[in-house]
Amino acid sequence: MKQIFSQNKFLMLVAVLGMAIAPTKAMAHQVQTDYILDSQAGNSLQLRTTFSNGQPLKGAKVTVTSPNQPYRIRAVGKTDSQGRFTFVPDQPISGDWEVNIKREGHQDILTVPVTEAGIDLDLMAQNGLEQVGNTDVHYASSPWMVMGGVAIAAACLGVARTNGKKQAE
Repeated sequence: MKQIFSQNKFLMLVAVLGMAIAPTKAMAHQVQTDYILDSQAGNSLQLRTTFSNGQPLKGAKVTVTSPNQPYRIRAVGKTDSQGRFTFVPDQPISGDWEVNIKREGHQDILTVPVTEAGIDLDLMAQNGLEQVGNTDVHYASSPWMVMGGVAIAAACLGVARTNGKKQAE
């Protein structure tokens, strides 16, 4: 009986130590891209990408592809210190342009519908994009959640073993 109790204590100690030393940098958060259409400045679309806490996604790589050649990158750039990037599509090329904003595992992909008249805000709204914000949610599992699950499983296993040995006696 004493050996079972010490085995359970050992399992719990391992689980607690595992939780204490596990890194906790990645937590659930969102990346959000808002846009402003400036028809006065040649129909340019200014994008601003931020985390859910309002901090800008600085230095993110931005690639733009056109609908007529989706595998050819038409524009490449980086977001500035405020998470901004400006995109001006070639108006003669109608269709859905793709804007990919990516940095260190965080990504937002926007579809920008362009007609002969320029960027179509109505189609953007139909695609679920609003001028007040397009939210792309990214979930990262916390090591605390994983280790908590391990601790609960270890405790349940220990109780089951203890009960099984008691019934065998």
